[in-house]
This record gives sequence, C-alpha cells and structure tokens, in this order.
Amino acid sequence: MRLQYLSFRPWLILILAAFLAGCGGSGSDPESAKTPAPGWHEETLRHGGLARHFRFYVPEDPPGTVPIVVVLHGGSQSMNEIFGPGAGGTREWTQIAEEEGALLLAPNGTNLDTGSPSGDKQGWNDCRPEERARPGTDDVDFIAALLDWTAGRFADTQIALNAGQTLVTGASNGGMMTYRLATELPGRFAAAAAFIANRPKPSECPDATDPVPMLIVNGTEDPLMPYEGGSIAPGLGGFGTVASAEATRDYWVDVNRADTTQRSVNQLPNRDPNDGSVVICENDPPPASPGAPVQFCRVEGGGHIMPSIEHRLRGRQNHDVEGARLAWSFFRQAVDQ
Repeated sequence: MRLQYLSFRPWLILILAAFLAGCGGSGSDPESAKTPAPGWHEETLRHGGLARHFRFYVPEDPPGTVPIVVVLHGGSQSMNEIFGPGAGGTREWTQIAEEEGALLLAPNGTNLDTGSPSGDKQGWNDCRPEERARPGTDDVDFIAALLDWTAGRFADTQIALNAGQTLVTGASNGGMMTYRLATELPGRFAAAAAFIANRPKPSECPDATDPVPMLIVNGTEDPLMPYEGGSIAPGLGGFGTVASAEATRDYWVDVNRADTTQRSVNQLPNRDPNDGSVVICENDPPPASPGAPVQFCRVEGGGHIMPSIEHRLRGRQNHDVEGARLAWSFFRQAVDQ
C-alpha cells in the first residue's frame, strides 16, 4: 500500500496544480477587488463610543503615489454640505483631486447641541473653552484614527498612499481645528492651510512646539471671525474669543522659526475689480536651521467667505484667487523644499 501511495502522489499533485491554475485563470486580482471605485464613499469609524462618520474621494486616474488632503467643515456645517451646492470654494477640492491625483478625506464633527456624530449641524473641539459643552469627543484622536484607518484600507489596493504628503485644511471652525491638528499631530501633516480662522484666546490646548508649514487666509471685514481679535459673533455656531489674525500669524512664525527678515510681500492680481477686495500675501521662509514657512494672506475687504473665482457666494467674497488652489500650491512648495 505504501508503494501505491508513493506512485499515486505525483499524479495527485498534477491535478491540484491544474485546479489551482484554473482558479487563478478567472482574472480575479485581490488588489483590484479591494480598490475603491473612483468618486465619493461614505464610511463610519467606531471611536470614543461613537460611530464617527466620514467620506473619502478617490480620483479617476491616481498617480503612482497619492497625497492625502483632509478637508474640515466649518461650524454648523457637515462633511456633505462643504461639497454640495452653494458650498463655495471647498468644492474646488474635488477638481484638484482629479487633476493632481489626491485622496480627499472629509470627516464629520459632532452636533453642536447634542454631541451626535450624525447630521449637518456639526462642529469641532478647536481649543475654545466653550467647546466643553460637548464632552467626550476627542476630535484630534479621531482624525489620527481616521488616518490610520485610511492607511489600512488602502494597504492592499492598487492605490499607493503617500502618508508623508498629507495636507489638512479648513475654514472657520474647521480652520481653528486645523491649527489644533498642526499643534497636536505635527508629525502627521506635511502642511496646513486655515481660512477665516484665528487662534482661540484663551486656549485650552498646549502651545505648539514642532514646525508645520502654515498658510493663513483672513478677511479684514469678517463679521464673525474678527480680524482684530475679540468675540466671535453669534451665528453659525460662533462663540468664544480669539486672537487677531496678525497675532495668529506671529504665533506660527514663532513656532515655525520662520525668517521674517526675508519676508516678501505681494498683491495678487486683481481679477475682479468689482468684488471690493484685494489679496495681499506675506511669505516668511524657513531659516537655515530646521523650521517651516508661513504664508499669511490678508483679504482687504474680505468677509467670512473663502476666496474663490469659480464658486461664488453672496457676501464679501474675494474673486481674485481660488482658495483651495492657493492652499494646494503652498502645500506643493512646502513638500518640495
């Protein structure tokens, strides 16, 4: 019997090999099967006892390695609203994602009144003491967990993420949360871009210690986020007090050890003379020793609206520059330095 078994075994191996080859001949590819289709996807991530919601956008034709852009909504908004009709300049990010081959992450905050992770009246714990009205929502750790989830989700797919090229950006409450993420998770972001947002004063968070390339864009006629600092006007989830826009700039100049002696100032082309505003940008480069640049753009006559050429809204909106593209250009320069 043993001799019969030994003589039968090569024949059995041939059959098994043919069977396995037939299974592999179906054209199935584990990486291809797990790769998300282009466009928007919505998911939840269990964190802090809550089912935290988020969306991600996959470009049609991603490059060899894909950078990541975390886009944070403003107060009383949501991950859906900032890309919907009437959202303004944040809508440009989907076009940038397609052109540049970037992955977008759009997390949802928690409800301003109930703390619920669902809905469209959401906000972020951005270091204002008043945010204690929504205890138990560790938004910093949620964003960190989301980046970890993203790395795992795309690990065995045909899309290779470049975690070292991650940009975080937001407007208003989302801009203030951008400051907090750059402060507490500096190693996770290659650059940050905050629109119509100042630092809270007082702040419940520790001061930043590690440089992160920072773009700041604020309007001088902002009725909600005062350019000169002070109380945030009620409405759109506004409350608390903030430092001035220029004090916010100076703070990040100090953190980044930027070289103000080499500061350059330029006014962007006035594409729309009828919008009542112009954009003047100051650029402070990093020093020879480790540091990071700061770009501060003052929108003279601008209000509480992100600048945009293509995505226009009623109110004091500047139409000389596409805000998202300004952020992307700053991000690419910071990465290439």
